[in-house]
Amino acid sequence: MYNKTDKRRLYQLMDMYLTDFITASVFCDEFYYSYDLGIDNNTLTNIEKLVFSDLSKVSSRFSEYEEDHKLDSRAFTTAKELREKIIETREKLESENPIDYL
Repeated sequence: MYNKTDKRRLYQLMDMYLTDFITASVFCDEFYYSYDLGIDNNTLTNIEKLVFSDLSKVSSRFSEYEEDHKLDSRAFTTAKELREKIIETREKLESENPIDYL
C-alpha cells in the first residue's frame, strides 16, 4: 500500500473498498488518516481537491450501527451511501483526471 502522504493511496483505498478487500469502516479510517491528516493539499489537482473533499464529508459521517441511523438518519452515512459516493468520485476522477495509480 502507498504511504499515507501519497495521493495514490486515496485511489488505492477506493479500489480496495469497491472490490471488498477492506470494509467501510477501514476505508473511512484510512481515508481520514491519508486525506485529512497525511496528504499535502498542494499535491492534489483541482478536481481531486473537490471530489476528495466531498468524499471526506461523506466518509466522516459513516456509521455501521443501525442504532445511529435510527437516532438521526440525516446525521449518519450508510454503507450504501458511502459506496455510491466512492463510485461517483472514481467516475469523476476517471473522466476529468485519468491517472495511472497502480
